Amino acid sequence: MGITWVLLAAVLFGAGSVAQATALAASGRSWTAMLRHPAFVAGTVAEGLGALAHVLALQTVSMAVAQCAVSGSLAVTALAARWWFGTRLGLRGIGAVGALSASLVVLASVAGESGTATDTVGLEVGLLVTAAVVGLAGLAGSVARRAWLVGVCSGLAFAACSTAVKLVDLTHPLAALTSAPALLAAVTGALGCLWWTVALRLGSVTTVTAVVVVAEVVPPSLLGPLLGDEVSAAFYLVAPLVLAVAALACVVLARSAPAEAPAPVVGKRLPEPIPA
Repeated sequence: MGITWVLLAAVLFGAGSVAQATALAASGRSWTAMLRHPAFVAGTVAEGLGALAHVLALQTVSMAVAQCAVSGSLAVTALAARWWFGTRLGLRGIGAVGALSASLVVLASVAGESGTATDTVGLEVGLLVTAAVVGLAGLAGSVARRAWLVGVCSGLAFAACSTAVKLVDLTHPLAALTSAPALLAAVTGALGCLWWTVALRLGSVTTVTAVVVVAEVVPPSLLGPLLGDEVSAAFYLVAPLVLAVAALACVVLARSAPAEAPAPVVGKRLPEPIPA
């Protein structure tokens, strides 16, 4: 059942990303128009349902396997962006998407079985520090208009959110809602959504998604053993190689993916020109 939640989350994350990018293109980069656009609302709902599926996956599979939902969403985003925006990545871009997705799947394959995470003060402090750093760095990136930096901050915030969710003890649901890990998950998840939206305003959806994917998938996957997940003997050999391939794929994708064309506005007529 865990793999089902992983696949569902991948589809929802990818579709939600393109829907939000569509709203951004159609709203003329106005915050108020974007937030009220039906496509943005639909994309946000899809992202929320994807997050719920991701949480359910984290309860039954290892961190690395659950994070494959994020890596799979990159392929969904690339295909949907090509269909809706007419984006053409070219052979290098397609190869980069394939290499990135394959490398993260390889990382998941050597991750082993899911374990029970133990909440500690050290982990909570680490997540709190991560939230502060991500908040400040994301603000600096948005002011400097650096899409890649804001995307990294979004991915790291989502990674911290996934880690915090792994620490939540669901045996007592009411107490879990007010626990420190749950509060940290809410804060980091909100930061991830904020910087994700800002990154979409600064760069193309495919490139931004690639950066977010790497930042979101790799850290929790490497932290899996510290959270009780079992790993194979090849994990520590494969993990650095995967990180290198993923980083290289993002660089290639950033250089080969053009900005998406504005999405078509269906059912809206342009005003007639005024005669001279």
